[in-house]
Amino acid sequence: MPCSTSVKVKDPTTHLEIVATPEKVFVIRNRGKEIKIGLFTSPKTGLKFRALLPPTYPCQE
Repeated sequence: MPCSTSVKVKDPTTHLEIVATPEKVFVIRNRGKEIKIGLFTSPKTGLKFRALLPPTYPCQE
């Protein structure tokens, strides 16, 4: 699901906080709880990583 809202996340490869838009968002629902995980690309290294998104992150399914 494509999203266009940028969010501040910590890049695990460079250990810096970056502002990026997730390429894909995964929504995991379990027993009434819902978490959102975004797939990002590091701007310096080009490696992909996952990061937890805020629960109020707006994205269409």
